[in-house]
Amino acid sequence: MTRRHRGLLATTAATGLVILGTAGCATAISGEPTSALWSPRTSPKPLPFTPTIKNRTNDRTNGTTFEPCSAYTDTELRTLGIDPATISDAAQVDSANYRGCHWQSIGYSTATGKGILYSQITGDEKSLDTYKRKYRMLPWQTDRIVNRRSIAVATENDYCLAVFASEAAVVITRAGQPVNPSPGRTVECEKAIAFASLAITKAPE
Repeated sequence: MTRRHRGLLATTAATGLVILGTAGCATAISGEPTSALWSPRTSPKPLPFTPTIKNRTNDRTNGTTFEPCSAYTDTELRTLGIDPATISDAAQVDSANYRGCHWQSIGYSTATGKGILYSQITGDEKSLDTYKRKYRMLPWQTDRIVNRRSIAVATENDYCLAVFASEAAVVITRAGQPVNPSPGRTVECEKAIAFASLAITKAPE
């Protein structure tokens, strides 16, 4: 794992499971996803790696059956510009309060930091609104609506968050550019929302 990804993890761990608030207005995302982004939900698949931590799933991460690390095909990830070969476990300590994975964009340079770093994690939470209230200091945008479900969006530093509820948990997608982030984080938000929109077709309500 790169130093930048460790930094991404640290902020995700801190911000990631402390963010959800008032929904406010919502905007539907127009257009239909491509077929590659609409494969049906399937039974849980094995993780694509052997976890090195204990209690990866615990009483703080079992609020949803959705598992970001095994939810997608390589084709689905590549359609989003994500390199499936770069997957790594997000949690680095035993019994973390989140579980999920990190990825890099296709062509990401570890030497220069140019490209997009992604993470998608889940942790238990009462509701999306509860999460946004906890992180009300973030500049929450108008919610997006995908498949009749709300995605909360906010920017911070060099990244963008897209968050939605699944069962008794939230799923937090993060996209960031460590070098030269886009003005207003518009590119990062487009990437985060696209990845979250794929996740929402997989994760139970």
